[in-house]
Amino acid sequence: MLGVLCLWLVLFSPFTLDPSPAAAAAERDDGPPVVVLSGTPYEMGRQHGTALRGEVQASVRRVLSYFRRYLNVPWVGPLAVNWWIDRVWHDAYRSIPPAYLEELRGLADGSGVPLVELERLHAIPDRTYSCSNFAAWGRATADGRLIHVRNLDWNIKAGIQRSAVVFVVRPSGKHAFVNVGWAGFIGVLSGVNDAQISIGQVGAETVDATFRGEPMVFLMRRVLEEADGVDEAARLIRGATRTVGVNYVVADAKARRALAIETTRRHVRVFEADDPAEHLVSYARPMVDAVFRADVAVDSAIRDRQLASHGEPRRPGLEPPGGSAYDVRYLGQAAGLQAHVGRLDPAAARSIARVVAPDSNVQSMIVAWPDLWVANARGTTPAARTTYHHLDLEQLFGRRASSEPP
Repeated sequence: MLGVLCLWLVLFSPFTLDPSPAAAAAERDDGPPVVVLSGTPYEMGRQHGTALRGEVQASVRRVLSYFRRYLNVPWVGPLAVNWWIDRVWHDAYRSIPPAYLEELRGLADGSGVPLVELERLHAIPDRTYSCSNFAAWGRATADGRLIHVRNLDWNIKAGIQRSAVVFVVRPSGKHAFVNVGWAGFIGVLSGVNDAQISIGQVGAETVDATFRGEPMVFLMRRVLEEADGVDEAARLIRGATRTVGVNYVVADAKARRALAIETTRRHVRVFEADDPAEHLVSYARPMVDAVFRADVAVDSAIRDRQLASHGEPRRPGLEPPGGSAYDVRYLGQAAGLQAHVGRLDPAAARSIARVVAPDSNVQSMIVAWPDLWVANARGTTPAARTTYHHLDLEQLFGRRASSEPP
């Protein structure tokens, strides 16, 4: 059966929408629209573009125009930005799964946005850094359940938060997943799948990098589509043709377990909670039943190649980390988790997200299965300091409805 054209989920009043594409284009006080996509890659892309046609056009234009204005040189500026972005896509193209290229083609056909502009939008994340991530469970939380908090810190001036959408994606033959994203964007930077696996990332700048590989936004999507647990997620990340430095936090709400995975182009290091290796690193803050990361690496081989957090790869030895990414995001998460150990609940998790959020915080996601909270920046107010909107993941995935008799 062909995929449905596009289904609007009417879960509860804050997310009730007029089914016209124009409704999705408005920035709303009552939360982002929720859109369900299903079928073949091309069908899902076309559904996306058709349902959110005006918003996809506005989103792509807004973000790319921001970067083109950033180099404020008439004529030369836009051309230089196009070259800067197109180089990433050109190098990555052969490593991108064909299904995603097909979905982008469907998105272009449905939205009327030129395919090359959509490709440019998806090339940008590999050139950006920052963010924070933590997961806690068991003895660290009030009721033992796993809580995963992800702040996406990017560029609030680019305005992508004005196009926030929560997608429920049902690719044929793969895990369904929720992509906390934006109109016009099919990659994943924050999400959770129907096997209760959630993922977030932190860009961690390194000299051990290339663009000749699978962009992280597509690798993260593959994790949600294919992984049943965190070990499978780690295997996928380890086996990928990676590009830039990224620290991932992957969590499993069922197993009440999470991993921090530090990566560069050539290196991968996986850390468990309270990992013995972290106890050997003076600037690390290992904890029982919790993992967290900003951009600094704990693994010495990865840290030695980092530019992030005042790293100096050209100097011998390892530099102690510094700057706001370490002092605020990393140590702030450590302090917040320690202060709430045994008492961490979603409200306390929000307070930690708020403390560590910089002015560039465009999105914040909290997963405590089956609950999902999503916040997006408004104007110049960081996401973690705005309203968090609640969704029920079991309703999003249709589990309650599917368990009822016909």
